[in-house]
Amino acid sequence: MPQLPVSRRTVLVGAATAAVAITGAAPPARAASGGGRRALEQHGVNYDTEREVWNPAYVRREVRAIARDLHCNAIIVLGSDAARLMLVARHAAEEGLYVWLEPRQFDRDARTTLAFLTSVSRAAEALRRTYPDIGISVGCELTIFMSGLVPGDDYKERAANLGTPAGKGYNERLNAFLARALKTVRPLFGGRLTYSSGMWEQVAWGGFDVVGVDLYRDATNEATYVQDVRALHRFGKPVVITEFGCCAYRGADRRGGDGFDIIDWDHKPPIIPPGYVRDERVQSRYISELLDVYEAEGVYGAFVYNFIESDSPHMPEPCLDLDMAGFALVSVLPLDSPRNYPATGDWEPRAAFHTVARRYAAMFKKSRPTSLAWRLGT
Repeated sequence: MPQLPVSRRTVLVGAATAAVAITGAAPPARAASGGGRRALEQHGVNYDTEREVWNPAYVRREVRAIARDLHCNAIIVLGSDAARLMLVARHAAEEGLYVWLEPRQFDRDARTTLAFLTSVSRAAEALRRTYPDIGISVGCELTIFMSGLVPGDDYKERAANLGTPAGKGYNERLNAFLARALKTVRPLFGGRLTYSSGMWEQVAWGGFDVVGVDLYRDATNEATYVQDVRALHRFGKPVVITEFGCCAYRGADRRGGDGFDIIDWDHKPPIIPPGYVRDERVQSRYISELLDVYEAEGVYGAFVYNFIESDSPHMPEPCLDLDMAGFALVSVLPLDSPRNYPATGDWEPRAAFHTVARRYAAMFKKSRPTSLAWRLGT
């Protein structure tokens, strides 16, 4: 397991985030939906392909569970290995899911990132000829996860530099790169395009089909969260919450996307400091509350982060239970269990799994098929 879990996506960037938060942008172009609620036309989960154990049979079972047991009608498949991405994409498409591919190259430069995006776009277009319901997110929070837009050797250094003179102009550099990405992908891929943006990033959405935002609620934005969601409609495009979620301990709902950061990675082995209590109800309640917001505010789609984090088993000792500081909807068992993940691929649903399954099953009855539901420009 890496010392810092880069499989967790969002870093809250303190003053830099506050300085460019969406609540400081222009007023939204549409009013609140009031008391009405509309089912999400895409409801799904993130599926991270970055893991130590990679077994295609396990992957196939997990994708089947996402479609049939969790009642998702869409999925975001993310990672830095093209073969893994396309394997999951094919399984998901066979299950009837709308597939968003999100190729990632952590800490690599623009040239390497575009080269990888090019190869995935070609493979995605080949798959799209058989399964048309495939889209691409051209990146994720690139100001901190790609080198070159903000000074720093890794995502933590770049995040720290966002609000400093060293980071000045990062939105302009980001949008210049995104324009290059669109110019690269459009000739190769005929499906929908988005970008999984951080809330501190001011994206020029004109060239994209969908507005995509990683939007976690925490103590710093709880009071404005509904307004933040509502404001995303000002771009006149379908809005997809590309990541949202919560860890499974008391107080995790106040930390949002930073919930993983309670782990002491300097300790060998890594531990959870005293005082944290596992509570799956916190995660379950948080996810349900945000789904309420998205339905009320007319969001097109939302994706829970994350389905499984197989490298962090649920341990009986609280100090070793790194699983509680993960965002997954399912837990895997310790290595000394006969049902450990490497040997069996087994997992157990958390409370949030059942909550999401119930909510998504209800949405499935109300929403139209994703391939027919695009209302671009309306």
